[in-house]
Amino acid sequence: MDIELIAMDLDGTALQADRKSFSPRLDEALRAAHERGVHIVPVTGRQFFILPPAVRPGAPWAELVVLGNGGEVRRLTDGTLLRGHYIDPGCLPPLVSAAEELGLPLEFSSGGALYLTRRSWDYQRELDGPLHFHLTEVLARFGRELDNPRKFLLGGPSIDKVNLPWVPDEARENTRRMLDALGLSWFWSGPRSVEIAHPDASKAGGLMEACVILGVDPARTMALGDSGNDIPMLRCAGLGVAMGNAPPEVRAAAGEVTAPFDRDGAALAIEKWVLSR
Repeated sequence: MDIELIAMDLDGTALQADRKSFSPRLDEALRAAHERGVHIVPVTGRQFFILPPAVRPGAPWAELVVLGNGGEVRRLTDGTLLRGHYIDPGCLPPLVSAAEELGLPLEFSSGGALYLTRRSWDYQRELDGPLHFHLTEVLARFGRELDNPRKFLLGGPSIDKVNLPWVPDEARENTRRMLDALGLSWFWSGPRSVEIAHPDASKAGGLMEACVILGVDPARTMALGDSGNDIPMLRCAGLGVAMGNAPPEVRAAAGEVTAPFDRDGAALAIEKWVLSR
């Protein structure tokens, strides 16, 4: 099977430990695939405003990017919105109440910023270590403090994603039940973090929309991923490849497994299943 599109998760998959850059080997593999006419589509839970330097509009392969776990498809070169699925803010007050009851931090992504209460901000500061990157690279630049989340939602903001950045193990089961009752899409984006999106949003859906825009047969796609939010994409792609650092359930959802992200797993997968064919 000739691969015509590579759908590439970022954090834990393509990005290095700095969460900003690709390895030289991956840069070279992406360049070589692009020169063969293969489309390169980052598919990420990130929003456009927090894309890393490696995913830059000036990259030679820059074309489309799927954001917010399928909530948006944009042109990477200039940010033009091509497809969008946004959460109805009217359905979110029960989430606010449940997060307060469970003691979970909560963030609303809207209009290029993340909105959260002082309590949610302080919760993350107290953890610091596991959330250091989020605090220093994301909230420090794009965080906006909310006095009253319910009042914020009454204003009808356009919400592309909601984050639960830290779910303690003891709250995991109650959180799952609460999220199942919301009627929204939700994903474990890490061992203790959850991302919530529009019911029609998923990385699989974003990949399919990119295929329609680019005129690619989904059977000729390869998806690379490492986390729970990548599972739908790994299952629907022509070839799903899990990273060696992925948990067992993600590896089980993929047809193949490559090396961990920090051992050039993404580059090795592209070399093996795209460039050597």
